[in-house]
Amino acid sequence: MAQILLGACSGDAPANGRPWASASDDAWVDVRLEVVSAADLHLGGIGNVAFGHRGAVYVEDFTGPELLVLDSLLRPLATVGRSGEGPGEFLGLTNIQVLPGDSLMVFDSRLNRMTVFWEERLDSGRITAVPAHLSVSSLWRLPGPERRHMVLDVQPFYAGDSGETDDERFDVLSILDETAQATAFDSVLLVPQPKALVIRSGGRVLVDRHPFAASNFFRVLPGGGLAYLSTRALAVTIVGADGRQTEFSHPTIPLPVSPERLDSILAESNPDRARVLRDGAPYVWPPVVGMIVDGRDRIWIGLREQPGETHREWAAFTRDGLHLASVRLPATRLYPRAISEDKLLALSLDDLDVPTLRVYRILWDR
Repeated sequence: MAQILLGACSGDAPANGRPWASASDDAWVDVRLEVVSAADLHLGGIGNVAFGHRGAVYVEDFTGPELLVLDSLLRPLATVGRSGEGPGEFLGLTNIQVLPGDSLMVFDSRLNRMTVFWEERLDSGRITAVPAHLSVSSLWRLPGPERRHMVLDVQPFYAGDSGETDDERFDVLSILDETAQATAFDSVLLVPQPKALVIRSGGRVLVDRHPFAASNFFRVLPGGGLAYLSTRALAVTIVGADGRQTEFSHPTIPLPVSPERLDSILAESNPDRARVLRDGAPYVWPPVVGMIVDGRDRIWIGLREQPGETHREWAAFTRDGLHLASVRLPATRLYPRAISEDKLLALSLDDLDVPTLRVYRILWDR
């Protein structure tokens, strides 16, 4: 049985060779690989995933419009939804959220509506439409008696004929009331979008994803509010249901992109893309790779490994920024996607990029 170690940490003294000013690793707790999805669970590409409160696992598979419902052993139980515009149907599933009682909320950005599926009836649910004048990319229900909703508006990057005419956009967080019909707080948080790669050649303009750009993550906190993180720094902003903001951060060490790694990316790019990337060098990797929130309001942040390291650190923090512990997972082809109180769900890719799911149990009590 595979085992991975989790280091319980305290203090703020920088450690040599670490990508951030972490604490000393003077205690360890085992994390055990518990379940791997069977070969007959055919997954084409995994999007949203979530742990249910009663052991179920919800998975968005890109090969179909429906959501998969798996049991605690990652065996298929049921599906939720189908393609279409009617009740219980999706056209552009954007995000999912498990609500108290194991109800499931699904937001469809193309239909501009959310559907709540009750735990006992996953074949249909209550639909709430979002006003057509609101451009909503993602929507989450915030915990608490107010039952407000946090919405994210992402506008596409606009590239003009020259760099001077580019229009860099912002991701905008706003808060809707309990009916999702009225704006309670407009533009509570504006964050810069990830840097785009703009390629101009022969009178054409192409906007592509930049391989070294930061990413933005937004996660609902069970204790109330929503956490925002950009992978360009180990810094978290928490937006409450009342629109108030708090922050915490820890210093990181720059991780330059090696000439060898840049050369390998240039070799895989077409000439125009390679030219733009070469002109913008040198680059620095974003020091953070992701963020997950677990059922106990702990904020887990993935930290990019130093050159030569074979494991990647996922550090757990309180919403006040106190570092609680750190999980070490293989640095390549394993991507944590959800964490419950004591389990970690990860996407694993083999050499042919075929995905499987893995569940690790976090043994907090030794």
